[in-house]
Amino acid sequence: PAAFAGIIYLLVRQKYFIGYLGQSSQSTPGYLFGKRIIFFLSLMCIVGIFNYLLWRFYGSDYKEYVETITSAASALLLLP
Repeated sequence: PAAFAGIIYLLVRQKYFIGYLGQSSQSTPGYLFGKRIIFFLSLMCIVGIFNYLLWRFYGSDYKEYVETITSAASALLLLP
């Protein structure tokens, strides 16, 4: 999901740049969608670090739960 979000982010930045060359109202959707993807990527980073710390200090691995949640959340990124 993080790699998918990264690719989508690159496409959104291209859309933002093309919109930036035109009117300012054309760049707004790319900017807002880019903010949402950056938030998702930051959240994925925090969840990964938290999962590692749980595994390291408590021996609990929630990898299956994290993968399920992030797979579902990455599909939500495509909603307008």
